[in-house]
Amino acid sequence: MGFMEKKITKKQRWLCVETTQGTEFVNVFDSGLDLPNSEFLAGGVTEENSADLQQFCEGHVQSWTNIEGYGARLSAPGYLDCTEWTVFDTAEQAEKYLEETYGDDEEDSEDETENEKEV
Repeated sequence: MGFMEKKITKKQRWLCVETTQGTEFVNVFDSGLDLPNSEFLAGGVTEENSADLQQFCEGHVQSWTNIEGYGARLSAPGYLDCTEWTVFDTAEQAEKYLEETYGDDEEDSEDETENEKEV
C-alpha cells in the first residue's frame, strides 16, 4: 500500500451502476446529485438521469440500483490518487477486502530488507 491509506465509510447510500466497463459505485453523498426524484432512485433510466450519472463513471451507464453499505478504497492523503470504491454489507467485509486485495506493503518491504541482509 505504501503511502496509500485504507478508507472505509460509515453505512450509507450508494448507487450500484452497471456500465460498459463493469460495475461502478457512486457515493450518493459525495456526488452532489439531486436525488429527490423517486424514478432516479428506483433506477429509472432516462436520458437526463444517465447524463447526471455519467460524469461519475468510466463506462457508459446502462442501469443502476440503490444500495446501502460500507464503501472501501485506498486513498493517498493530500493527493487525488485513490482506488475505485467497492461496497460491502459490513465494515468487516470491507476491511477484509482491503487486506486481501492490497495487503500491507510495509510488511512486504520489511521482509525484503531482511532477505537482503541474509544474502
